[in-house]
Amino acid sequence: MKRALCLEFGLVRSTYRFTVAALIAISTLACQINLRGQDFPNSSDHPLLKRVKGSEIFFSSKSEFDRLKLALSKLEWSGAEMALKPYESTTVEGQRLTNYYMIPEGISVFEAFRSYEQELKEQGFEILFSGQGDEVETPSYGNQIAQEILKMTGTYGTPEEKAQWPFQQNDEKTASYIAARKRDESGETYASLYIVANTHQNWLGKLPVGRTLVRLDVCEVKPREQRMEFVTSEKMAGEISLNGRIALYGILFDFNSSKIQTASAATLNEIAKLLQEKPELQILVVGHTDAVGSFDFNKKLSQERADSVKTALVERGVLANRLFPVGVSFAAPVATNKTEEGRAQNRRVELVDLAAGKF
Repeated sequence: MKRALCLEFGLVRSTYRFTVAALIAISTLACQINLRGQDFPNSSDHPLLKRVKGSEIFFSSKSEFDRLKLALSKLEWSGAEMALKPYESTTVEGQRLTNYYMIPEGISVFEAFRSYEQELKEQGFEILFSGQGDEVETPSYGNQIAQEILKMTGTYGTPEEKAQWPFQQNDEKTASYIAARKRDESGETYASLYIVANTHQNWLGKLPVGRTLVRLDVCEVKPREQRMEFVTSEKMAGEISLNGRIALYGILFDFNSSKIQTASAATLNEIAKLLQEKPELQILVVGHTDAVGSFDFNKKLSQERADSVKTALVERGVLANRLFPVGVSFAAPVATNKTEEGRAQNRRVELVDLAAGKF
Protein backbone atom coordinates (compact mmCIF):
# COMPACT_ATOMS: atom_id res chain seq x y z
CA MET A 1 0.00 0.00 0.00
CA LYS A 2 1.32 3.45 -0.90
CA ARG A 3 2.30 5.47 2.13
CA ALA A 4 0.14 8.50 1.46
CA LEU A 5 -3.03 6.97 0.11
CA CYS A 6 -5.68 4.93 1.84
CA LEU A 7 -8.98 3.48 0.59
CA GLU A 8 -11.41 4.54 3.32
CA PHE A 9 -13.98 1.89 2.61
CA GLY A 10 -13.84 -1.72 1.50
CA LEU A 11 -15.63 -5.01 1.14
CA VAL A 12 -14.53 -8.20 2.83
CA ARG A 13 -14.79 -11.14 0.43
CA SER A 14 -17.18 -13.82 1.52
CA THR A 15 -14.54 -16.45 0.79
CA TYR A 16 -12.48 -15.27 3.77
CA ARG A 17 -12.87 -17.14 6.99
CA PHE A 18 -15.29 -15.39 9.36
CA THR A 19 -12.70 -14.62 12.05
CA VAL A 20 -10.34 -12.97 9.54
CA ALA A 21 -13.22 -11.07 7.95
CA ALA A 22 -14.44 -9.86 11.32
CA LEU A 23 -11.00 -8.61 12.27
CA ILE A 24 -10.60 -6.76 8.98
CA ALA A 25 -14.07 -5.24 9.27
CA ILE A 26 -13.46 -4.12 12.84
CA SER A 27 -10.08 -2.64 11.90
CA THR A 28 -11.50 -0.82 8.90
CA LEU A 29 -14.45 0.50 10.88
CA ALA A 30 -12.18 1.74 13.63
CA CYS A 31 -10.07 3.58 11.05
CA GLN A 32 -13.17 5.16 9.56
CA ILE A 33 -14.54 6.27 12.92
CA ASN A 34 -11.18 7.77 13.85
CA LEU A 35 -11.00 9.76 10.62
CA ARG A 36 -14.57 10.66 9.87
CA GLY A 37 -15.52 11.50 13.41
CA GLN A 38 -13.35 14.62 13.00
CA ASP A 39 -14.67 15.64 9.59
CA PHE A 40 -16.69 18.76 8.89
CA PRO A 41 -20.42 18.02 9.42
CA ASN A 42 -22.16 16.29 6.50
CA SER A 43 -18.95 16.15 4.47
CA SER A 44 -17.59 13.20 2.51
CA ASP A 45 -14.95 12.34 -0.08
CA HIS A 46 -15.83 12.42 -3.74
CA PRO A 47 -16.50 8.81 -4.83
CA LEU A 48 -13.86 9.03 -7.59
CA LEU A 49 -10.97 10.09 -5.36
CA LYS A 50 -9.52 8.78 -2.11
CA ARG A 51 -8.08 11.08 0.52
CA VAL A 52 -4.55 10.92 1.90
CA LYS A 53 -4.55 8.40 4.73
CA GLY A 54 -5.40 10.01 8.06
CA SER A 55 -6.61 13.30 6.54
CA GLU A 56 -9.42 15.36 8.02
CA ILE A 57 -11.97 17.47 6.13
CA PHE A 58 -12.06 20.81 7.96
CA PHE A 59 -14.52 22.50 5.59
CA SER A 60 -16.75 21.35 2.75
CA SER A 61 -19.30 22.84 0.38
CA LYS A 62 -21.50 21.36 -2.33
CA SER A 63 -23.53 22.83 -5.17
CA GLU A 64 -25.91 21.23 -7.64
CA PHE A 65 -24.76 23.72 -10.25
CA ASP A 66 -21.67 25.90 -10.11
CA ARG A 67 -18.60 26.70 -12.16
CA LEU A 68 -14.98 25.68 -11.73
CA LYS A 69 -12.03 27.46 -13.33
CA LEU A 70 -8.85 25.49 -13.98
CA ALA A 71 -5.42 26.82 -14.93
CA LEU A 72 -3.86 25.06 -17.93
CA SER A 73 -0.57 26.99 -17.99
CA LYS A 74 1.65 28.97 -15.62
CA LEU A 75 0.31 32.24 -14.21
CA GLU A 76 3.15 34.69 -14.84
CA TRP A 77 3.17 38.17 -13.37
CA SER A 78 4.44 41.07 -15.47
CA GLY A 79 6.21 43.58 -13.23
CA ALA A 80 6.30 46.12 -16.04
CA GLU A 81 2.54 46.00 -16.58
CA MET A 82 1.64 45.12 -12.98
CA ALA A 83 -0.72 42.45 -14.28
CA LEU A 84 -0.83 38.80 -15.20
CA LYS A 85 0.44 37.83 -18.61
CA PRO A 86 -2.06 35.92 -20.83
CA TYR A 87 -2.43 32.32 -19.69
CA GLU A 88 -4.46 29.26 -20.65
CA SER A 89 -7.47 28.20 -18.61
CA THR A 90 -10.85 26.54 -18.91
CA THR A 91 -14.08 26.98 -16.99
CA VAL A 92 -16.60 24.16 -16.62
CA GLU A 93 -20.08 24.03 -15.11
CA GLY A 94 -21.97 21.34 -13.27
CA GLN A 95 -22.32 19.63 -9.90
CA ARG A 96 -19.44 20.74 -7.70
CA LEU A 97 -17.84 19.52 -4.49
CA THR A 98 -15.17 21.48 -2.63
CA ASN A 99 -13.30 19.86 0.26
CA TYR A 100 -10.58 21.34 2.44
CA TYR A 101 -8.29 18.69 3.95
CA MET A 102 -5.70 18.80 6.72
CA ILE A 103 -3.02 16.21 5.94
CA PRO A 104 -1.38 14.21 8.77
CA GLU A 105 1.85 15.42 10.31
CA GLY A 106 4.99 14.29 8.51
CA ILE A 107 3.57 14.40 4.96
CA SER A 108 5.03 17.30 3.02
CA VAL A 109 3.33 19.39 0.36
CA PHE A 110 5.44 17.68 -2.31
CA GLU A 111 4.61 14.17 -1.10
CA ALA A 112 0.89 14.96 -1.02
CA PHE A 113 1.21 16.50 -4.49
CA ARG A 114 2.80 13.38 -5.95
CA SER A 115 0.32 11.12 -4.17
CA TYR A 116 -2.66 12.99 -5.61
CA GLU A 117 -1.11 13.00 -9.08
CA GLN A 118 -0.76 9.23 -8.92
CA GLU A 119 -4.25 8.75 -7.47
CA LEU A 120 -5.79 10.83 -10.26
CA LYS A 121 -3.99 8.80 -12.91
CA GLU A 122 -5.03 5.52 -11.30
CA GLN A 123 -8.65 6.67 -11.32
CA GLY A 124 -8.54 7.41 -15.05
CA PHE A 125 -7.89 11.16 -14.95
CA GLU A 126 -5.69 12.93 -17.46
CA ILE A 127 -3.36 15.50 -15.90
CA LEU A 128 -3.95 18.74 -17.84
CA PHE A 129 -1.47 20.90 -15.89
CA SER A 130 0.49 20.46 -12.69
CA GLY A 131 3.54 21.66 -10.88
CA GLN A 132 5.03 23.16 -7.75
CA GLY A 133 6.17 26.68 -6.88
CA ASP A 134 7.30 28.75 -9.85
CA GLU A 135 6.25 25.98 -12.23
CA VAL A 136 2.62 27.09 -11.78
CA GLU A 137 2.77 30.77 -10.73
CA THR A 138 5.16 33.66 -10.12
CA PRO A 139 5.89 33.69 -6.38
CA SER A 140 5.31 36.78 -4.21
CA TYR A 141 2.71 38.41 -6.45
CA GLY A 142 -0.54 37.87 -4.63
CA ASN A 143 -1.10 34.10 -4.72
CA GLN A 144 -2.65 34.17 -8.16
CA ILE A 145 -3.72 30.51 -8.13
CA ALA A 146 -5.77 31.27 -5.02
CA GLN A 147 -7.19 34.57 -6.25
CA GLU A 148 -7.36 34.38 -10.04
CA ILE A 149 -8.21 30.69 -10.43
CA LEU A 150 -9.95 29.68 -7.19
CA LYS A 151 -11.54 33.10 -6.56
CA MET A 152 -10.30 33.33 -2.96
CA THR A 153 -10.65 37.09 -2.64
CA GLY A 154 -12.26 37.43 0.79
CA THR A 155 -10.79 37.86 4.24
CA TYR A 156 -12.39 35.68 6.88
CA GLY A 157 -15.95 36.94 7.19
CA THR A 158 -17.62 33.58 6.52
CA PRO A 159 -16.73 29.98 7.49
CA GLU A 160 -15.51 29.22 3.97
CA GLU A 161 -13.40 32.37 3.83
CA LYS A 162 -11.80 31.31 7.10
CA ALA A 163 -10.98 27.95 5.53
CA GLN A 164 -9.56 29.73 2.47
CA TRP A 165 -7.34 32.12 4.40
CA PRO A 166 -4.26 29.83 4.75
CA PHE A 167 -4.37 29.21 0.99
CA GLN A 168 -4.28 32.95 0.31
CA GLN A 169 -1.39 33.47 2.74
CA ASN A 170 0.89 30.56 1.82
CA ASP A 171 4.49 30.21 0.68
CA GLU A 172 4.03 30.07 -3.09
CA LYS A 173 7.53 28.66 -3.57
CA THR A 174 6.36 25.29 -2.22
CA ALA A 175 2.62 25.39 -3.06
CA SER A 176 1.45 22.88 -5.67
CA TYR A 177 -1.41 22.80 -8.17
CA ILE A 178 -3.03 20.08 -10.28
CA ALA A 179 -5.74 20.32 -12.94
CA ALA A 180 -7.14 17.06 -14.29
CA ARG A 181 -9.98 15.69 -16.43
CA LYS A 182 -11.70 12.32 -16.69
CA ARG A 183 -13.81 11.32 -19.67
CA ASP A 184 -15.88 8.16 -19.83
CA GLU A 185 -19.33 6.96 -20.87
CA SER A 186 -20.95 8.87 -18.00
CA GLY A 187 -19.51 12.22 -19.13
CA GLU A 188 -16.71 14.57 -18.08
CA THR A 189 -15.39 15.20 -14.60
CA TYR A 190 -12.79 17.87 -13.80
CA ALA A 191 -10.70 18.09 -10.65
CA SER A 192 -8.26 20.63 -9.28
CA LEU A 193 -6.07 20.56 -6.20
CA TYR A 194 -4.18 23.37 -4.50
CA ILE A 195 -1.76 22.08 -1.87
CA VAL A 196 -0.01 24.40 0.59
CA ALA A 197 1.75 24.48 3.95
CA ASN A 198 -0.20 26.29 6.67
CA THR A 199 1.56 29.43 7.93
CA HIS A 200 -0.91 30.32 10.72
CA GLN A 201 -0.39 28.65 14.07
CA ASN A 202 -3.55 26.81 15.18
CA TRP A 203 -5.72 28.48 12.56
CA LEU A 204 -9.39 27.66 13.18
CA GLY A 205 -8.17 26.32 16.50
CA LYS A 206 -6.92 23.09 14.93
CA LEU A 207 -4.55 23.65 11.98
CA PRO A 208 -0.92 23.56 13.18
CA VAL A 209 1.67 25.76 11.50
CA GLY A 210 3.54 23.88 8.78
CA ARG A 211 0.79 21.29 8.31
CA THR A 212 0.00 20.41 4.69
CA LEU A 213 -3.45 21.57 3.57
CA VAL A 214 -5.32 20.59 0.43
CA ARG A 215 -8.22 22.21 -1.35
CA LEU A 216 -9.92 19.76 -3.72
CA ASP A 217 -12.55 20.83 -6.25
CA VAL A 218 -14.45 18.30 -8.35
CA CYS A 219 -16.96 19.36 -11.00
CA GLU A 220 -19.10 16.81 -12.80
CA VAL A 221 -20.11 18.54 -16.02
CA LYS A 222 -23.85 18.65 -16.61
CA PRO A 223 -26.39 21.07 -18.11
CA ARG A 224 -28.13 23.53 -15.82
CA GLU A 225 -31.70 22.76 -14.90
CA GLN A 226 -33.87 25.62 -16.17
CA ARG A 227 -35.34 27.31 -13.11
CA MET A 228 -36.78 30.42 -14.70
CA GLU A 229 -40.13 31.32 -13.16
CA PHE A 230 -42.51 33.38 -15.28
CA VAL A 231 -44.81 35.61 -13.25
CA THR A 232 -47.48 37.66 -14.99
CA SER A 233 -48.11 41.32 -14.25
CA GLU A 234 -51.52 40.30 -12.86
CA LYS A 235 -49.93 37.97 -10.33
CA MET A 236 -47.37 40.61 -9.39
CA ALA A 237 -50.18 43.12 -8.80
CA GLY A 238 -52.11 40.65 -6.65
CA GLU A 239 -49.09 39.73 -4.48
CA ILE A 240 -48.10 43.35 -3.98
CA SER A 241 -51.66 44.34 -3.12
CA LEU A 242 -51.94 41.50 -0.58
CA ASN A 243 -48.43 41.45 0.94
CA GLY A 244 -46.81 44.70 -0.16
CA ARG A 245 -44.06 42.81 -1.96
CA ILE A 246 -43.26 39.97 -4.34
CA ALA A 247 -40.09 37.91 -4.73
CA LEU A 248 -39.06 37.21 -8.32
CA TYR A 249 -36.73 34.46 -9.52
CA GLY A 250 -37.04 35.17 -13.23
CA ILE A 251 -34.24 37.74 -13.33
CA LEU A 252 -30.84 36.10 -13.73
CA PHE A 253 -27.39 37.67 -13.69
CA ASP A 254 -23.99 36.52 -14.87
CA PHE A 255 -21.82 34.98 -12.13
CA ASN A 256 -20.61 37.62 -9.62
CA SER A 257 -21.86 40.30 -12.03
CA SER A 258 -24.69 42.80 -12.40
CA LYS A 259 -25.11 41.97 -16.09
CA ILE A 260 -28.67 40.73 -16.66
CA GLN A 261 -28.98 37.59 -18.76
CA THR A 262 -31.16 37.72 -21.88
CA ALA A 263 -33.46 35.01 -20.51
CA SER A 264 -34.72 37.60 -18.00
CA ALA A 265 -36.46 39.71 -20.66
CA ALA A 266 -39.91 38.15 -20.17
CA THR A 267 -39.97 38.94 -16.45
CA LEU A 268 -38.69 42.48 -17.00
CA ASN A 269 -41.40 43.03 -19.62
CA GLU A 270 -44.05 41.94 -17.11
CA ILE A 271 -42.71 44.33 -14.46
CA ALA A 272 -42.85 47.16 -16.98
CA LYS A 273 -46.40 46.14 -17.88
CA LEU A 274 -47.37 46.14 -14.18
CA LEU A 275 -46.07 49.68 -13.74
CA GLN A 276 -47.87 50.84 -16.86
CA GLU A 277 -51.12 49.35 -15.56
CA LYS A 278 -50.57 50.82 -12.06
CA PRO A 279 -49.38 54.40 -12.71
CA GLU A 280 -49.61 55.30 -9.01
CA LEU A 281 -47.28 52.48 -7.94
CA GLN A 282 -43.76 53.31 -6.81
CA ILE A 283 -41.51 50.41 -5.94
CA LEU A 284 -38.32 49.53 -4.17
CA VAL A 285 -36.27 47.22 -6.39
CA VAL A 286 -34.45 45.13 -3.79
CA GLY A 287 -31.48 42.93 -4.67
CA HIS A 288 -30.83 39.90 -2.45
CA THR A 289 -27.88 37.49 -2.51
CA ASP A 290 -26.94 34.25 -0.80
CA ALA A 291 -24.27 34.18 1.92
CA VAL A 292 -21.35 33.00 -0.23
CA GLY A 293 -18.61 35.62 0.16
CA SER A 294 -18.34 38.60 2.45
CA PHE A 295 -21.29 40.78 3.42
CA ASP A 296 -19.66 43.89 1.96
CA PHE A 297 -18.94 42.21 -1.38
CA ASN A 298 -22.53 41.01 -1.62
CA LYS A 299 -23.85 44.40 -0.51
CA LYS A 300 -22.10 46.05 -3.45
CA LEU A 301 -23.15 43.28 -5.84
CA SER A 302 -26.81 43.36 -4.76
CA GLN A 303 -26.91 47.18 -5.13
CA GLU A 304 -25.40 46.99 -8.62
CA ARG A 305 -27.92 44.32 -9.61
CA ALA A 306 -30.82 46.40 -8.31
CA ASP A 307 -29.44 49.36 -10.29
CA SER A 308 -29.27 47.17 -13.41
CA VAL A 309 -32.93 46.19 -13.02
CA LYS A 310 -33.90 49.85 -12.72
CA THR A 311 -31.95 50.67 -15.88
CA ALA A 312 -33.60 47.81 -17.76
CA LEU A 313 -37.07 49.01 -16.70
CA VAL A 314 -36.34 52.61 -17.65
CA GLU A 315 -35.30 51.31 -21.07
CA ARG A 316 -38.77 49.76 -21.25
CA GLY A 317 -40.48 53.09 -20.68
CA VAL A 318 -40.84 53.19 -16.88
CA LEU A 319 -40.16 56.59 -15.29
CA ALA A 320 -36.97 56.55 -13.25
CA ASN A 321 -38.59 58.44 -10.35
CA ARG A 322 -40.90 55.47 -9.70
CA LEU A 323 -38.01 53.04 -9.10
CA PHE A 324 -35.77 52.97 -6.01
CA PRO A 325 -32.97 50.34 -6.18
CA VAL A 326 -31.64 48.91 -2.90
CA GLY A 327 -29.08 46.18 -2.27
CA VAL A 328 -29.26 44.33 1.04
CA SER A 329 -26.62 41.61 0.56
CA PHE A 330 -27.72 38.48 2.49
CA ALA A 331 -29.42 40.39 5.32
CA ALA A 332 -32.93 39.08 4.60
CA PRO A 333 -32.83 35.36 3.72
CA VAL A 334 -36.00 33.40 3.08
CA ALA A 335 -34.25 30.04 3.53
CA THR A 336 -31.08 28.57 5.05
CA ASN A 337 -27.79 29.46 3.39
CA LYS A 338 -26.35 26.07 4.40
CA THR A 339 -27.77 24.25 1.36
CA GLU A 340 -27.72 24.98 -2.36
CA GLU A 341 -31.52 24.84 -2.45
CA GLY A 342 -31.72 27.46 0.28
CA ARG A 343 -29.10 29.67 -1.34
CA ALA A 344 -31.03 29.52 -4.63
CA GLN A 345 -34.14 30.80 -2.84
CA ASN A 346 -32.16 33.65 -1.30
CA ARG A 347 -30.83 34.86 -4.67
CA ARG A 348 -33.74 36.98 -5.83
CA VAL A 349 -35.09 40.40 -6.75
CA GLU A 350 -38.02 41.73 -4.77
CA LEU A 351 -40.48 44.44 -5.72
CA VAL A 352 -41.69 46.29 -2.62
CA ASP A 353 -44.51 48.83 -2.64
CA LEU A 354 -43.08 52.12 -1.41
CA ALA A 355 -46.67 53.02 -0.38
CA ALA A 356 -46.61 56.20 1.70
CA GLY A 357 -42.95 55.78 2.56
CA LYS A 358 -40.24 58.19 1.57
CA PHE A 359 -36.93 57.23 -0.03
